Amino acid sequence: MLKNILIFIAGMVTMFILMVLFGIAVNSSSNNGYPGLTIFEEEGKCMGAKQIEIMQTIEPNMALAHAKTRPNAIYDENELLVLLLGDEKANFYDDKKINIPRGMCVKQIGRYQYEAKMGLKTVPAVTIK
Repeated sequence: MLKNILIFIAGMVTMFILMVLFGIAVNSSSNNGYPGLTIFEEEGKCMGAKQIEIMQTIEPNMALAHAKTRPNAIYDENELLVLLLGDEKANFYDDKKINIPRGMCVKQIGRYQYEAKMGLKTVPAVTIK
């Protein structure tokens, strides 16, 4: 009787561990290892931003930023909060301004959800291409 109970408990523990590992694998494959990040299968169109101003760096190559259509403007009615994704060589820092080079543009490649003081926020995930 005790042996059957131990086998049952061992089976339940094994099943729980496998479910957790499966959940982690599914979650990290859909968001590239960053909670809240979803990358689209196809990238979007150019957004028209001429400058990106980093607000908060999350990783050396990932930052919340303001995409602006009017560089260095105090007020830009088209300003949009975005998650900027760079390549592995990128080194973002807070308050950095990135002017979009001629022939390149800011493209939406996904979306990012994060918890803010006012609740859940969703912003476009973009890259410069």
